[in-house]
Amino acid sequence: YVVDTGNKRVQIFSVDGIFIQQFGGGGISAGMFDEPIALAQTVDGEWLVADSWNRRIQRFDRSLQYVSEWEVASWESTQVGHKPFIAVDSERGLVYATDPSHYRVLAFSLNGVYRFSWGQYGNDAAGMMLPNGIAVGRDGEVLVADSDASRILAFAPLEPQHEAGPDTE
Repeated sequence: YVVDTGNKRVQIFSVDGIFIQQFGGGGISAGMFDEPIALAQTVDGEWLVADSWNRRIQRFDRSLQYVSEWEVASWESTQVGHKPFIAVDSERGLVYATDPSHYRVLAFSLNGVYRFSWGQYGNDAAGMMLPNGIAVGRDGEVLVADSDASRILAFAPLEPQHEAGPDTE
């Protein structure tokens, strides 16, 4: 599975590199993309796609049919370096999304409900200068690529601290 950002689609190849199929295409409608950046798979085999310029995360089922989406209001930047990435922590039922313009990581439930966030500008242990890549380790540790600080940050597995309020994003 390869996010083809420039062509606004996701392509699927065999392990030998043979093209199998694609989904998406340019647009704002459900199942279409405007600057897709990253994808992650849930434990149930569904796919989540970070559709950054449409300011949303879209969910597709195993057969790659559109299921739902949720807004990520803070993804307003169109700067080249401000690309958000996503990762799934199935154990805790969370989807993590980097928010490069706001120097933080957002956490949502698997259904797209905002749960909490962390981070601030800085290159200390609590700060991030440009969080882009993100992954969840086997032990639940959240790994964040802080590209402007040339480092990988490791955070202990996180649990929801509070529910979303009107201005949490």
